[in-house]
Amino acid sequence: MYALKLKYYFIISGFVISFLTSCEKSIKFDFTPDNKEFLIVDGIITNEYKNQEIYLSEFVKTLNQSPVLVSGAEVSVSDGEKNYSFSEQTPGTYVSDEKFRAVINKLFFLHINFEGKTYTAEARSIPVLSYNSLTLEQYNDTLYYISNQKAEFSPDEAAMYEVSADNYYSPDFENYKGEVKMYFYVLKTIDVGEIFPPQQQLILFPKGTEINIKKYSLSPEHEKFIRSLLLETQWSGGNFDTEKDNVYTNLSEGAFGFFAASNIISDSVILK
Repeated sequence: MYALKLKYYFIISGFVISFLTSCEKSIKFDFTPDNKEFLIVDGIITNEYKNQEIYLSEFVKTLNQSPVLVSGAEVSVSDGEKNYSFSEQTPGTYVSDEKFRAVINKLFFLHINFEGKTYTAEARSIPVLSYNSLTLEQYNDTLYYISNQKAEFSPDEAAMYEVSADNYYSPDFENYKGEVKMYFYVLKTIDVGEIFPPQQQLILFPKGTEINIKKYSLSPEHEKFIRSLLLETQWSGGNFDTEKDNVYTNLSEGAFGFFAASNIISDSVILK
């Protein structure tokens, strides 16, 4: 656990990192659906020795449509020596039948069969640095916030931070909420959209809250996917939008999303 010696604030790092949560507002625009069928894959295997998970859904064809979760797919991951089968636990969620971990620098292969079609991808985990993390600062006498609201160029590494807590407050809703999960990113690239992003929702944490942090390594391909996703979502709608393009994927034709392997370090802190 982080050593907290400062009463009013504590600095875990100096990096400025992107926050993947934003305010919502009504926007009207024309939407022309694509009649093609696509599989959406969301899967990260990690160095944690556990039953790994892969999530599958179908292409959304209308605005505000809930994801259509995929059932009946055959999913497996291989490391070139052993094949790990995944079973469907709930619609859209596939969990490995046995525990395994993503070994650094070892290539892993994803194989999916669904409705007569085969989809593949490969991923390799790289090390994660033990330094560079998040900064929490005091908002008032009882509330704290994560000040890293933007992404910043980092020559050392690309990383993703998963931050979760079971108690938070948002001025936008003017009351306390239950569990929250946020994602922050440090990338090796820099874009105008990340320097001047649209306004984002402020999330505050009261004293006594336990904040859990997981830091994921990002391979060059995974970083490329994250950057292209942020350009189309988190950094879109600001004063410096870029030309729209498809989000990068490492999946074979007919599928979108990303299959990744990451090395993780984790820690937790209690606000006092």
